[in-house]
Amino acid sequence: MNLKTTFLTRIVSVLLTFLIPLNLWMSFHPGAKIDPNVKEVLEKTGGFMKGCCHTNQDYDLLEGANIEWTRKDIPFPYNKDGSLSEYYLSWKKEMKQYHDNGIKVFAITPYPHDYIDYGLDPRKPENRAAIQKIAKFYVKDLAGIVGAFQITNEMGIDRFTLPLTLEEAVDFIAMHAEVMYKETRNSNVIIGYNIANPTVAIKMLKYSKWIDYIGLDLYIGCFEEFVHDINLFPVLLGIIRGVSQKPLILCEFGYIGYGEALSKSEKKELINSYGFKSETDAIENMDEFLDELPPDMSNEIEELYPDATDEELGEMIFKGEYANHFYKSLPKNCKLYGYDHTPEGQAKFYRNLIPKLRKLDYLCGAFVYCWADSSHCYVCGQAECPVETGWGLIDGKGNPKPAYYAVRDGFSDAKKSPIQAAADKINDSIADLNAKRVELVDRIRDKFENFGIFAKPAKFNK
Repeated sequence: MNLKTTFLTRIVSVLLTFLIPLNLWMSFHPGAKIDPNVKEVLEKTGGFMKGCCHTNQDYDLLEGANIEWTRKDIPFPYNKDGSLSEYYLSWKKEMKQYHDNGIKVFAITPYPHDYIDYGLDPRKPENRAAIQKIAKFYVKDLAGIVGAFQITNEMGIDRFTLPLTLEEAVDFIAMHAEVMYKETRNSNVIIGYNIANPTVAIKMLKYSKWIDYIGLDLYIGCFEEFVHDINLFPVLLGIIRGVSQKPLILCEFGYIGYGEALSKSEKKELINSYGFKSETDAIENMDEFLDELPPDMSNEIEELYPDATDEELGEMIFKGEYANHFYKSLPKNCKLYGYDHTPEGQAKFYRNLIPKLRKLDYLCGAFVYCWADSSHCYVCGQAECPVETGWGLIDGKGNPKPAYYAVRDGFSDAKKSPIQAAADKINDSIADLNAKRVELVDRIRDKFENFGIFAKPAKFNK
C-alpha cells in the first residue's frame, strides 16, 4: 500500500467515524412493525431467529447459550451416477437429530462450482431445468426437517462465486428462488439468499417476489481497516432494508477472538523464512514463491487467478485478500474501537451489539459465526492464522469462552435488572477508556519510535 493509498484510507476512516453516528437514523424503519412480510417471516420461524453457524450436537451447551437454530451447508445430493450420496444422506440424518432435539435448521444450498463438478454448468441455459429440479428436491426431501433455506452463499466473494460472474451468480440464485418459493407457500419454510456484496441486493430486486428475506454477512473490524464503529452494523442493515423493503436476517456476524499486528522487522523475518529477501524479491520470483506457500493458499490462488500478473498476485498476497493469511496476523487498525481481538473483546462485541440488533423491527434473526474455534484456517491451512480460527463461542476443547456467555445473555428474553444494566454500562465505559488510553499511547509511541525515544517491548511467541 503506497503513501497515497494509506492517506486516502485514513481520510475515509475519519469521515466514516463521524458520519456513522450521524446516520444511525437510517437504521430505523418504524413501518416494519406493521409490515405483513416481516410478520409472516416471524410467524413462520417462531419469532426472532437466535442462531449459530457450524454448531456441533452438544444440545445442552446450545440450549445453555439460548441458541435455537443451527446454520448448515447442504452437501450436493447426487453422485455422478445420479444416486443419492452417502454424504448427503448422513447430513440429512444429522439435521433430523437437530430437529428432534429442538434445534431448528437453517440450510444453505450448494455453490455453483458444486453443480459444475456434477456436470450442470448454470451458465448453460439447457441446464436450467435440471438445476431447478434439484432445487425442488431440497424442499421436498427436507420437509419437516429444515425450517429455512438460504440459496447458496456469499455470491460476490471470488472463492465462492467463480467461475460465474456476478450477473451469472444472480441468475443462479433466481433460478433456485423461482421454484423453491412456490414449493414452500403452504408451509412454514422461508426462502432467501445472503449478500457479501451489496451489488447483489440491487441486481436481485427484480426477483424480490420469489424471496421471503434477504440475508447479510457482516464482519466489520475483522477484514478491513476503514471502519471502526460498531454502529455501522445497524446502519448497513437499515440501508439494505430501505433499498429492498424486505425482512432481513443477519446470516453471519462475529468478531475474531485473537490476533496481533506484526512489526516491519517481523514481517521481513517471515518472508526470509520462505527463502526470499523481501516482498519485492518474492514478486520478482513469483512462481518459486507460490511453490513455497502453504499448499491450501497457493492452490486456491492458482485456481482462482490463473491469468493474474506477478504484480497482481503480489498485491493480493502482501496487501490484499491473502495478506493476513500470509503474515498470520491482523493489521493494527483492523478492529473496532474499544474491541480488541481478544476473548474479552470478542465477548464485549456480542454483549453490546446483540441488544442493538434486536431493537430493529425488520431484523428477523441473527446467526453468530461461529460455534467453535478451528484447528486450522480453511483458506490457508495454517494453524497459527487468526483469520479463520478464532471465531468460536467455545474453544477447541469444547470449553465455553467469554463470548459464549455474552451470546447467552444477548439471546435471552429476560430483561436485566436496572442495577445489572447500570453495572454493565459502567464496566464497558471503563473498558472503553482503557482501550482509548492504550491506543493513544500506541500512537505516540509510533510517532517517536524512529527517534529512539521509545523502545517497543518484545512480543512473546505463541
